Amino acid sequence: MTNTPYYNAFVAQTPEQVLQSAYKNETPVLISVSLSNGSYIEGIVLDIKEENYQKSVCMLSSEEQVWFFNVQHLVSITVRQPKKMAVALSKGAISRPLNQEKETLTVLQLKRWLNAEKTQLGSQIKEFNIDQLPLDAANNRLNIKDVFSALQKAVSQITKDDLGQDAWQAIDTIVLQQADALNIAIQGTTLTISLGIDRALPKELSKILEEKLLQQL
Repeated sequence: MTNTPYYNAFVAQTPEQVLQSAYKNETPVLISVSLSNGSYIEGIVLDIKEENYQKSVCMLSSEEQVWFFNVQHLVSITVRQPKKMAVALSKGAISRPLNQEKETLTVLQLKRWLNAEKTQLGSQIKEFNIDQLPLDAANNRLNIKDVFSALQKAVSQITKDDLGQDAWQAIDTIVLQQADALNIAIQGTTLTISLGIDRALPKELSKILEEKLLQQL
């Protein structure tokens, strides 16, 4: 999105969708809501619960008042800190929150880090190849680190017993490649993970990778 305002990536959503995203956001985000009775609240979402087919919302206002209302009374919502919710508001087109401090990570630094850390996936791993990915954007490079961490968690779960360790020992090369949908393939001793590195990564990526690996190993 070079030279393009970040908000150009935002897409239309219902007020309830935005409210749910604000609640699930990693860090609290300031929003304003208008209700059908004319009430106006500015604050953060503390909780959303569904009971008897009705969704109830608990919000903490800027004046530290606690408000309760049903989602069905929600008329409109304003996001006061859109950079914090850039991932959700763009439906993943923006891969990381924009309010985070810029982490410097060059291509060379990333490759050196992967080369040093690849043994965390197993002493037999000879290569962790990212040459098929677009590495020009800093967010892409940061996402690659997150994919590595997610894969490490998945592998640690798979190799908890001897059977899992024996199966994983057959892999000595890992390749990441760009794709629209997340998929993995094993050919010989090479594990190929295909995914959209320029989009927001799935929240449960380690579990997804674990499940897909168990189907292939």
